[in-house]
Amino acid sequence: MQELQDRNFDEKSEILSEYDSQKGEGLSFYSLVLAYIFIATMVTLFIPVIYIRNEIYYISRDIDELRNKHSVLLEENKNLERNIEKLKFKYEILDPLTIELKK
Repeated sequence: MQELQDRNFDEKSEILSEYDSQKGEGLSFYSLVLAYIFIATMVTLFIPVIYIRNEIYYISRDIDELRNKHSVLLEENKNLERNIEKLKFKYEILDPLTIELKK
């Protein structure tokens, strides 16, 4: 029994010593600088792309709004032209007829 406990203790000690030896290893200064340079490069590349895409989106929304207003104004213009034609018909054709009928 004691022998089994000693073996388990030795195995635990060995695992802990491996963990402690690996724990000390980390990123070197050079690796850390490269990582920061990589991140800065990605940010520098992607921020303008994101900005341009957002601008395109907002401009396309404005264009769509203007198109809608344009179509509404075209319909309103057609309606006004019809009203003008009705008034012209009334004053040019119907009024002289009524004047002639009254004579």
